[in-house]
Amino acid sequence: MKLADLSIKYSILINMLVIAIIIMGVISMVRMPREEFPAVEFGRVIVVVVYPGASPQEMEELVTNKVETGLNNLPKLDNIESFTEESRSTISISFETGVDSEEAYDLVTREMSKINDLPSEAMDPIIIRLSMRELNPISQLVVSGDFPPLALRELADELRDGIVKLPDISKAELIGARDHQIWVDVDQARIDAYGLSLSDVSAVLQGRNLNIPGGTAKYGNTEFLVRALGQFNSMDEIGRMIISSDPSGRSITVNDIATVRDTLSKSQTIAKLNGSEGISVFVYKKGDSNIIRVMERVRKYISDFEESHPGARISVRNDGSIDVKNGINALSNSALMGILLVFGALLLFLGWRNAAFASTGIPLSLLITFIVAPLFGVTLNNFTIFALIIVVGMVVDNSIVVLENIQRHKEMGLDHRDSIVAGVDQIISPVFSSTLTTVAAFMPMLLTGGIMGQFLSVFPIVVSVALLASWFQSMVILPTNVYQFGRGMSGGEDRTTRMIRPLNRFYHKVITRALKHRGWVLGGTLLVLLGSIILLFSGAIRFEFFPSSLSQTISLELYTPLGTSLEETNRVVSQVEQKILSLKQKDDIEFVVSNVGSLSNQGIRENKTSNASLSIDLVPLKKMKSTHEEIKNEIREYLDTLPGLYNYKFATSQTGPPLGQDVDIRIKGKDLERLVYISDVVKSNLKKIPGVKDIDDSYDPGKMEARILMNQERLSIYSLSVAQVASAIRLASAGSEVTRFRGNGVDEVPILVKLDDRYTQDFETLKDLKIRNRMGILVPLRELADFEIGSSISRISHYNGDRVLSVTASVGEYYEGKSRKKRSTQEVVNILRGSRFRSSGGTLSNFEQRFPGYTMEFGGVQKHQNESYSSLGIGFLIALLAIFTILASQFRSYVQPLIVMATIPLAFIGVVIGLLVTRLSFSLNTMLSLVALAGVVVNNAILLIDFINQEREQGTDRWHAIINSGSARLRPIILTTATTVVGMLPLVFSTDPSSQVWRPLAVTFAFGLSFATLITLFVIPVLYSAVDSFFGRLKMTRFKEHTKFEDAGVE
Repeated sequence: MKLADLSIKYSILINMLVIAIIIMGVISMVRMPREEFPAVEFGRVIVVVVYPGASPQEMEELVTNKVETGLNNLPKLDNIESFTEESRSTISISFETGVDSEEAYDLVTREMSKINDLPSEAMDPIIIRLSMRELNPISQLVVSGDFPPLALRELADELRDGIVKLPDISKAELIGARDHQIWVDVDQARIDAYGLSLSDVSAVLQGRNLNIPGGTAKYGNTEFLVRALGQFNSMDEIGRMIISSDPSGRSITVNDIATVRDTLSKSQTIAKLNGSEGISVFVYKKGDSNIIRVMERVRKYISDFEESHPGARISVRNDGSIDVKNGINALSNSALMGILLVFGALLLFLGWRNAAFASTGIPLSLLITFIVAPLFGVTLNNFTIFALIIVVGMVVDNSIVVLENIQRHKEMGLDHRDSIVAGVDQIISPVFSSTLTTVAAFMPMLLTGGIMGQFLSVFPIVVSVALLASWFQSMVILPTNVYQFGRGMSGGEDRTTRMIRPLNRFYHKVITRALKHRGWVLGGTLLVLLGSIILLFSGAIRFEFFPSSLSQTISLELYTPLGTSLEETNRVVSQVEQKILSLKQKDDIEFVVSNVGSLSNQGIRENKTSNASLSIDLVPLKKMKSTHEEIKNEIREYLDTLPGLYNYKFATSQTGPPLGQDVDIRIKGKDLERLVYISDVVKSNLKKIPGVKDIDDSYDPGKMEARILMNQERLSIYSLSVAQVASAIRLASAGSEVTRFRGNGVDEVPILVKLDDRYTQDFETLKDLKIRNRMGILVPLRELADFEIGSSISRISHYNGDRVLSVTASVGEYYEGKSRKKRSTQEVVNILRGSRFRSSGGTLSNFEQRFPGYTMEFGGVQKHQNESYSSLGIGFLIALLAIFTILASQFRSYVQPLIVMATIPLAFIGVVIGLLVTRLSFSLNTMLSLVALAGVVVNNAILLIDFINQEREQGTDRWHAIINSGSARLRPIILTTATTVVGMLPLVFSTDPSSQVWRPLAVTFAFGLSFATLITLFVIPVLYSAVDSFFGRLKMTRFKEHTKFEDAGVE
C-alpha cells in the first residue's frame, strides 16, 4: 500500500498526531531558554596561584613555569596563556572544541594535584571553571541615595543577598563597597615614648578580646557551665583596654597611644552613575536560564525593594535582556512578515484553499522543530530565529510540489482520491532527494571548528529538523487534509492556470531559442560567472569576518600610569564623565556608569588603582541621531590630549561570538626589552593604516617601588628574621586584623591595628619603625636594612610557555577623500603580512629575517577566521560529495548529478549581484549562506531532470521531453522560489539595527536562489541537451540498460 493510501486510511490517527504536535510544540516553545546568541561551551579553565611577596620574575620562575610544564601534556589541549604579576600567577588553559567546561575542569584538577614542587609559602592553587553563560554579568545595578556610607553599604548588602536568592541567579558581586571596620591608629611617637612596639599593641588586643569556655563546675546539686568572658562589648572598652604600665605603675591604655575609629575600609574601587558615587551590584545568571525571565524577576524585586526602603535608588544598567529582546523581536517581526508574504504568494498563485493547505506546513514544521531542537541543546536566540526565517519559505516547497502534482493529475481526469495517491507517489522519491540534498548542505557546518563552529551548529540542527518535518508533513499529513477538506477544488486553480499561461508561452519561445543556440548560452553563462569571480576580488566588495552587531552600550577602558592612586584615577575619570555627558551627541547618551579601580579580565575581576571601566548607555538604537563611531571619535579626540591618562581603549563588545580583538598580534621571544622594542615597531606600522584605532599592547611598564634591602649580618646581630621585619612593615603600612568586635550587632566587625597615616606616607618616617627582638630590645628599621627607590616589571605574559607581548587594535571607519569606508581585519593582516592577491609584500612580511629568534602570529578575529573558513571549506566539499551521492543514487547516473549541481557555482553570480546592489561585505555569513544554497538551488533542477527522464522513458524524444518538462515544472519552480525568497524579503530590506548582522545572509540567499531559478529554467535544460548529445543519452554512465532512443535534438 502506498504512503498516501495509508495516510488517508488512518486519517483519525493523523489528526490526533497533529493535535499532539500543536500542544507539545507550543509548550516546548514557551519553555525554551531565550538568549541573544547561542552560549558556546568552551573548555577553558583558570588557575590562580598566590605567593605573597614574590616579584613577577620570581613568580614566573617558581610558579608559572612549573604549572605550565605540568599542564603541557594535557590531552586535547589547545593553548596555555598566563599572566604573571607580583604575588600572583594567572594561567588560562584552553582546550580543543568538543571539550566542555566540566571535562576541562576535571583534567586540570587531576594534573594540578601532581604538581608538588611549588614554594611552600605559596597558597593552594585556585581552579576556576569558566562557562560562557555565566562569564559575563547580565546586568549592573547601581545603588545610591541620601544615606551615610555605612548605611548605603548595608543597603547594597541587603539588595545583593535578596537577588542571590532569586531563581536562576548564580551570584552577585559588589563593586565600590567599603567594609565596616574598626581602626586602631597607633601614634609612633607615643609608643616610642612608652617603649612599646606596634606588635605589642597587636598582640595584647588579640589576646584580650576572647570568650573561652571553661568546662563545667558543681555547686551543691547544680551543675554550671563555666565561661571566661573577655570580649569587648562597646567601642569605649577597646579604648580603655590596658596595654602596659609605665615605670611608676600607671596603666597605659589604647587611648593613650592610639585613636580608635568606627569607620569603613579604604576604597579599593569606586562605582559611579553619571558622576555620582554609589555601589554597583553585578548580577550573574545560571547557565541555561532564560535571561528575559531572570531580568523580569530582578526588576520586580528592585521595585519592591525601593518601595520598602524609602530614599533608596536602584538604577538598572547594562541590562543584557534588552539586546536579547531587541534582536529576537526584530528577527521575529521579520519572520512573521515573511510568513504573511509567503501566504500572500501562495494565495496569489494557488487560490485560498490550496494556499491554506500549503500554509499548514509552516506552523506544523516549526512546532516539530521546537519539540526536537531542544533535545540537541538549542535555545531560542537570534541564530535559531534566523534559521527559521531561512526555512519559512522552504518548508512550504514540498507542499507546493505535492499540491501542484495532485492538481495536475486531477486535470488529467483522475478522481479525488486517485489524484492524491498518484500525485504523491510520483514525486515522493525526488522530493525526498531534494530534501536530503538541502540537509546534506547544512550538516557539514557541524564540522566547523573553533568557537564559531559551536555558534553555527544551530543552523544545521534547526534547518534539518524543519525540512525533514516539512517532508513528513507534505507526504503524510497533507494528503489526509486534502482528502478530507479538498473536494471540489476548482476556482483558485483555474485562475492560477490562466495566470501562468502567458508565462508558459514566453518560456516556450525562450527555451526553444536557447536550445537552438546552446553554445552561445553556455559560453555567455561561463563568461558571466568568471566576471563575477573577478569582480569579487577586485575590491568592489569588501571582506570581513563577522558583521558587527551594534549594542546599546559602548564600553571604554581607561588606564592611568601604573601606581597612580585611586583618588587620582577617579579625578581623571570624573573629567572623562563630564566630557561624555556634554558631547554634541549627548542626546544619544542616557547614562555613564563608571567603575574606578576595577576591570574584568577573562571573567575574573581585577582591582588596580590605575584602571577604570566606563559603560556608556545609549538610547534605543532606532532613536539614535548619531552613530556609535561618531560618538567614539568625539571621545577619542578628547582622550588623546587628556593629561594624566596613560592609555585607553574601547573594549570589544560582548555581543555575538567571543572572537577577541579585531587585531591581535602575538610577538613571541625571550628577551622582554627586545619584545617591547618589536611591539613598538608593530604599533608604528598599525598607526599608519587608516581605520585602525585603539592601538595598545600588553606591556605594563611597572610602578615605582620602595625597596627595603635586608642586611642579613645586622639581622643576625639583633636576633631578628626577615619574616619578623616584613611582618612588622606590613602591619605598620597596611594594617592587620587582630580580632573582631560584635558589640550589640549580629555581624562581626574586624578590628585593624596600624600606624597612623602620618607615619606611613613618607619613606623616611617609615625608617623609624621599631621592631622588638626576642631580648625585648626595640630596633629601628633603619638599623636593619638599606633603602632604595626603583621600578619593577608589573606583568610577564606567556603563550604556550613562551614569553609574549600582544599588540591589539580595533578597526573602524575612515575617510578616503570624501568617501567614508570601513576597514576590515583581513585588510590589516594583508597590509602587514602581505596577500596572495597583492604583488608587493606586507610592511612586516620580512619579520623573522628582521627580528631573528622572534615570531609574529595573529590571534583574535584572524585566528577564528582561519579556523572557520578552513573547516567550512572542508564542510562545503563534504556537502558537495553528499549531494552528488544522493543525486547519483536518485538518477542512477554519474553525469546527471553534475548537470544538476551546475546550479551551485552559477548561483554565485546572483550572490555577487546581491552584495553589489546592497553594498554589503562578503563575510562568514555570506560563506554560510553559499554552503546552504548548495543544497537548496539544486532542488528545482532535481525535479526538472527527473521529469525529463520520465518523459523520455515514456518514449518522448529529447527535444520535446525538455520543453514539456520545463513547461510542466514552470509553475512549481516559480512558486517554490517565490515563497522562499519573499520569506526573506523583510530581512533583506530591514533597517532595524538589530537585524543588520543577518542581512548579508538573507541577501546572499535571496539573490542567489533567484538567479539559480533562472539557471534551472534556461541553462540547465541547455546543459542537459548538450551533455546528452555528447554522451549519447548518457549511456556511458547509466547504471541500467536503456532502449534505443531517437536523437531528435536540435544542433
